Amino acid sequence: MSRVFSGVKPTADVPHLGNYIGAFRHWVSLQEQHECFFCVVDLHSLTVPWDPKTLSLRSRQTAASLIASGIDPERSTLFLQSEVPEHTELSWFLTCIARMGELSRMTQFKDKSRNDKGEAIGTGLYMYPVLMAADVLAYRADLVPVGDDQRQHLELMRNIADRFNRTFGETFPVPAPFIAEAGARIMSLDDPSRKMDKSSSRPNNLVWMNDKPDIVRKKISGAVTDSGTEIKRAEDKPAISNLLAIYSAVGGSSVEQLEQEYAGKGYGDFKSDLAEALVEFLDPFRARYEEILDDPAQLDKLLDGGADVAREAARETMKIVREAVGLRRPSR
Repeated sequence: MSRVFSGVKPTADVPHLGNYIGAFRHWVSLQEQHECFFCVVDLHSLTVPWDPKTLSLRSRQTAASLIASGIDPERSTLFLQSEVPEHTELSWFLTCIARMGELSRMTQFKDKSRNDKGEAIGTGLYMYPVLMAADVLAYRADLVPVGDDQRQHLELMRNIADRFNRTFGETFPVPAPFIAEAGARIMSLDDPSRKMDKSSSRPNNLVWMNDKPDIVRKKISGAVTDSGTEIKRAEDKPAISNLLAIYSAVGGSSVEQLEQEYAGKGYGDFKSDLAEALVEFLDPFRARYEEILDDPAQLDKLLDGGADVAREAARETMKIVREAVGLRRPSR
């Protein structure tokens, strides 16, 4: 089977609906046919100021969210990045062959350094794309599920893997992106020109996966719509197109089927039905999430088991890497 790696940063208590539709549901499907490594990339949270207690708690909550979303620790390897030291070890090797020019071109670093003139930017923000490359290459993964906004990082990762192979011999598969088009970009409920964003100051821009029914209904009722009344996906109807994408993802019907079902009906009926479909969809996640967090010993057991499997795989890679770069002690 092809090997898949992907990671999620523990930046919130639970994922929002856009995270699930754009990423996690595809991870669940991938584990059916691939050898999957799914990682809570807690080390990436250190690129900005952090609170240790919050980081520790959110790392566990993120792991619980993945399981509640359908990641099965019996079929996939689920673990915390910081518990596999080979990630940071490999990151140093890759740092030594990465180029400052290519790191300086990373969009996130350019945006941050432009706003803060570079004075207050930690070096972790500059270097973390190399750690991201190490996350994947440590497992010699073939496929990387990424969002559209991560294409640049994946291309850097591919360049680093190819450079390593050309310099030291074939060591890493050059990973290919897995970018699911359907639902890849779920947009904000109050501004369809922007993605759902957990860092936004506008709480009604998104639906959290553990939002209670009344909150879900209120947010969907208040979601913006386009001029006119036709419920149809179109470039000039970004708001209703976004709601149709959400309804299709959580309800199981295609957008075309939904367009036929609501032909001649108004936005009110559509949004009311969408809200109820979303409430029904989120209920199992919320129940499972709470169940997992109520049994911390079992969660620890699952994460410990995943870390054991991940360390073994990463150690095998590092044996090959150390020998390739000349760090194996020669025989006398």
